[in-house]
Amino acid sequence: MTSIYKKICLSIGLGALVFLAFSVYLAVDPLARAFHGFDWWAVAAALLLALVNYGIRFWRWDYYLDLLSIQMERSESLRVFLSGLVLSVTPGKAGELMKAVLVRQAVGTPVGVTSAAVFAERLTDFVALTLLSLVGILSFRQGVLTLTVALVGSFALLLLVFWPGALRWSLELVGRLPGIGRLAIPLSPAYEGARRLLSTRAFIRGLCLALVAWFAECLAFQIVLLGFDQDIGTVASTFIYAFATIFGALTFIPGGLGTTEGSMAALLGVHGVGLELAVAATFVIRVCTLWFAVLIGGVVLLRSGFTTTAGDASESTPTT
Repeated sequence: MTSIYKKICLSIGLGALVFLAFSVYLAVDPLARAFHGFDWWAVAAALLLALVNYGIRFWRWDYYLDLLSIQMERSESLRVFLSGLVLSVTPGKAGELMKAVLVRQAVGTPVGVTSAAVFAERLTDFVALTLLSLVGILSFRQGVLTLTVALVGSFALLLLVFWPGALRWSLELVGRLPGIGRLAIPLSPAYEGARRLLSTRAFIRGLCLALVAWFAECLAFQIVLLGFDQDIGTVASTFIYAFATIFGALTFIPGGLGTTEGSMAALLGVHGVGLELAVAATFVIRVCTLWFAVLIGGVVLLRSGFTTTAGDASESTPTT
């Protein structure tokens, strides 16, 4: 078993422990009562909206590959994208850089070139979730510190890309550091690609797609709450889901496990949802979004016969 499979299995096990901890804390009976009367149609609706999220994000991924002049069959591009979903359980989704390795295996494009697309994905996702979370700041005055950090981080990343020479200078600095300096080698070709993908037009298009994609999952969260007969409104549902996702990402815990669930349940409590129902709703939405993505990605990854280890992502840049 390769190191990447071991990390995935570890993250899945950690996720199971998180839910087990919730269950032990609440006791099984109260949690079972929370599911009594739950409208299971909400699960189907949430899974459908999760698929909408993945579909729109694939559209953006394919758009980025086209801007980078990476020629791939649409079916192969989809296989790479779906395989990356299983790596959602890595810290900050950083493991999705393995998609660049899969692209190299498929068409020979250097890892550093394709990593620009992964960077643009993560940046537009982060900015989109921050913008969706702002409705909570404006409406509920909650999560100010976390969202301030997110906004500052987003601004810093954009400045790094758009300020002439800033990213190249940063890569040169990383290259001089002992131990991690070799990482700058495959990332150097990503410099021009990142600027191309984050030009004004491309950035706005990618951000708009990200906003629609993540709002779909916010709606899925609202529908799950309605399944438990809890109506807190679209604005509150959007804020809680987007904020908890950002908070989990900022902790750099794989998949935001524990931190995302905890913040989500706590914010539901602030909005008047009982603890048992809050934990049950949190569990359902995480199954319908995060773990559904991991399941899809795992199936595609296994069928693809992908065996590369995570260390391959830091190899020297292949010849162009």
